[in-house]
Amino acid sequence: MIEIVQFNEDITCVKTATEQDGNAIMFVYAFLVRDALFDAGCANAIDEIREFARKNEINDVYITHSHEDHCGCCTVFEKTASIFATPATQEILRKPPFYGEFFNYVWGQPEPVSDLTDLPKTFSIGDLRFEVVPVPGHTMEMVGFYEPEKKWFFSADAVPLPSKKRIAMPDENIPQMVATMEKILTMDIDILFDSHRGAIHSPQKHIQTRIDYIIEIQQKAKELHESGKSIEEMQQILELEGPWYLELTKGRFGIDFFLKSVLFDKVVV
Repeated sequence: MIEIVQFNEDITCVKTATEQDGNAIMFVYAFLVRDALFDAGCANAIDEIREFARKNEINDVYITHSHEDHCGCCTVFEKTASIFATPATQEILRKPPFYGEFFNYVWGQPEPVSDLTDLPKTFSIGDLRFEVVPVPGHTMEMVGFYEPEKKWFFSADAVPLPSKKRIAMPDENIPQMVATMEKILTMDIDILFDSHRGAIHSPQKHIQTRIDYIIEIQQKAKELHESGKSIEEMQQILELEGPWYLELTKGRFGIDFFLKSVLFDKVVV
């Protein structure tokens, strides 16, 4: 399914999701900025995205990272637009992995994309000037798009959706995620365009809440680790519970991955 929300004269929010009983399981946002699309939605909405593309001029597509909810409809634009991505993201877009039945149901399976262009460090959309900003943590190759004059930042998944992040993927680096959020707080931003929440005005408190919680859990986990507690014991002591769907992810997400990352991963960028 798709929902189109006009944010202002320059930006249109393009929300895609899998429909279940008339409702979205979970929305992911792409953003049409004049004639450029930031991310491409989930594959289960490819028919709707194709129809949207027919009705709108889209000359460029800029991909923030390789996860299936952000790149699922890239093939719609292969013959009509330039698709920009980092080399690491391109590698995955050319040969997308299968993440299992649950994620195939929630987002859909992206088709391989062959015609890709290296993402520049800066780009323009008319008189808008965007800087490509690395935002590693959720994935190490992820980028966001910053327009300093407008004070807009399209942050992809740099800021966790829940205020209290408790699960992670094996390749997520949680200390790096915190460092990225701290970097975002130093930027002059009026509106953060989040890939799962949409526009967040004056986002500093929203971001700081997530930083504070992770640091609090990290400190407690380190104390428990030094006292000899196992990951399983830490999970029980800290009362960390996963969402209802955690087992359905079949190991793609885990509370243990989150705890191991806050304990052992380092900031590398």
